[in-house]
Amino acid sequence: MKKLPHRLSWTTRLKYRWRLRRALWSKPTIGLVNAPEPCTIGQFEIGQQLVSGKFLITGGVMDFGKGSIWSIAPPSDLVGAELHGFGWLDDLAALGDKHAKAKAQAWIISWIAGFGMGEGPGWSADLTGRRLIRWINNSSFLFNNLSKSQKDRICHSMALQVLLLAKSWRQAQPGWARFEALCGLVCASQSLAGMGFLLAPSLRALVQECQTYIDMEGGINSRNPEELLVIFSSLTWVKRTLDITKMLIPEVLTATISRIAPVLRSLRHGDGTLVRFHGGGQGSEHVLDQALAISEVRPSVPLDEAMGFARLNAGSTSLVVDAVAPPTCLGRFSAHASTGAFEMSVGRNRLILNCGSGASFGEDWHLAGRGTASHTTLSINGLSSASFVPTKTGEQSPLVAGPQRVIMKKTRAVDGVRLQINHNGYQISHGLIHARTLDLPLDSKGLVGQDELYTVDASDVQRFQVMCANSLETQQYAIRFHLHPDVMPRLDIDGAAVLLTLVNEDVWVFRHDGSCLLLLEKSVYFEGGRLHPRPTAQIVLSGKIKEITTRVRWSLAKASEKPQKAR
Repeated sequence: MKKLPHRLSWTTRLKYRWRLRRALWSKPTIGLVNAPEPCTIGQFEIGQQLVSGKFLITGGVMDFGKGSIWSIAPPSDLVGAELHGFGWLDDLAALGDKHAKAKAQAWIISWIAGFGMGEGPGWSADLTGRRLIRWINNSSFLFNNLSKSQKDRICHSMALQVLLLAKSWRQAQPGWARFEALCGLVCASQSLAGMGFLLAPSLRALVQECQTYIDMEGGINSRNPEELLVIFSSLTWVKRTLDITKMLIPEVLTATISRIAPVLRSLRHGDGTLVRFHGGGQGSEHVLDQALAISEVRPSVPLDEAMGFARLNAGSTSLVVDAVAPPTCLGRFSAHASTGAFEMSVGRNRLILNCGSGASFGEDWHLAGRGTASHTTLSINGLSSASFVPTKTGEQSPLVAGPQRVIMKKTRAVDGVRLQINHNGYQISHGLIHARTLDLPLDSKGLVGQDELYTVDASDVQRFQVMCANSLETQQYAIRFHLHPDVMPRLDIDGAAVLLTLVNEDVWVFRHDGSCLLLLEKSVYFEGGRLHPRPTAQIVLSGKIKEITTRVRWSLAKASEKPQKAR
């Protein structure tokens, strides 16, 4: 998950440096008493890139050649946060050869020399917690063939970071950042010599955070599935650390893990990745699988509703629909105008998605990715169903004036399941309600949908008429269906349908009722680990909005036979 990093003020930086020096004067005990097996997962290919002298990361690239990873300034705050969070250490450990080990050892010693006393951008509480977990989890890899003085230097730095984190974790923003800070503090307190006195208060703080931030259904206010995964995996690391050391796990912590697990299972596609809503990416299926295994929460039938999302299942086909109003409070800073949007997968093939979060690709892409047009739903004249308040450069725009009333109804019948949802996101601006109906048959070979715009009463009709009179452009709707980049779309001969070929060469056919214009247009897919948004396509149904009711029916059905040359 790529979040805009939290910047520390210069006064906070000075305070942290002073605290680190006070910790240094206290001469903390040095040593690692528990060296657990790594519970973080890296990527072999990224490890190879790092050894070859390149750091390729979403939103930027660093070419440091044969030098240190710290030898050149990071091209963006996001890259700087990734560097100082030491997530790349997992990638070097995944490569695991002598060259990777030499790089990891040299770079961690260089970091201590250059930044270890509070210098640089890596001292926010969440980055400190993340860094500590990486160092501890990869300690057996890092310490192999190191001299005693070098090992002591690393352990000494960890001790200073723990003492600072014990004072600074409250500065972390509520949510994933504070969970990373506290989970790092708990794991380090239990693993480092002389830090055990911090375990009880840090565990109490973590329990309090679970009670405050995780609701009784296992969801979070931001409704960001990937953020929930970060929190869940962090909590399972704490559970694992306490298990290894035979410590009693707080009941609240166990109960929280048990509540989150079924929510995450219900927000997965068939290939194990997460649905991408409200600033979250697809996550890593390997990280989620590992966290679920550590949690020891038994699998169950996916929930019909989880964290404001409705799930429809039939055979190998599944849909996840954003079925409530956008997040409020702190969640409004990363919320998307996606009410009524859905993502769809067939088996392990993701078919219809949202564009995702563009935060890693700059402010323009970030704001564009939050708009309704970047989601698989209906928009009016390119406007979103919620508004974003402009802010200063570098700050996230809060979402405001979104749908105030969202009604969702799910019914089951002998032949399938139906989801009906409507919201009033366009009522104030246009006098219109957007209603969507999705029918998924039990044979899982088709999806039938209907999108409708209508006025509720005379005041809405008048508002729509005023909008039409004051606007220089015709009031148009557009229903967008963003496709996964691996899907190959092709308009049929008469342009009345779109043939969608999946990776496994299954073909699905998209059709509509003929009441609108069908187009196949370019789109983007925001994906981590890339320098630029990934190009893809979208199906667009568009037409003029009528005064009383505008209704469009469409369908997506699996073709009976595969073509001879589908790809």
